[in-house]
Amino acid sequence: MLALGAALNLSAQSYKVGDYYNVDGKKGVVFEVSEDGRHGTIIADSEPEGLTTWHKAMEWGKQLKDGWYIPSHKELMTLLEVHKVVNKKLCEVGRKLTITPNNFYWSTTEFNADCAWIVCMATGSTGGSYKGNPFNMRAVSKF
Repeated sequence: MLALGAALNLSAQSYKVGDYYNVDGKKGVVFEVSEDGRHGTIIADSEPEGLTTWHKAMEWGKQLKDGWYIPSHKELMTLLEVHKVVNKKLCEVGRKLTITPNNFYWSTTEFNADCAWIVCMATGSTGGSYKGNPFNMRAVSKF
């Protein structure tokens, strides 16, 4: 039985940053990956339309299923490092990151009681913003 399990692991798909992930209906682009390429984090290939407050983003995140969640500040910073590669792939599938004058994304990481961390994918700006301000949100998931 162990040999069969090992054989199955050997045939597992290997990914790199920028690859499109589509397994069992879970779709996104890889932005973080383990050394062997078999585990990592993807960003969803779509995002809700419009801007929202941090509290509404967190409520939306609680309703997500199948391992999807709102990213932490650290995860958004990791995404920022490779966002051009990721956005290129998202554009190929028609789902680019929002790049507008208000292109900040909420993280789950709170700055203090009134503020949470946001990250701008166009400029690399990051900082704390009042939770009542409207920004983008997008889910991520582990694989």
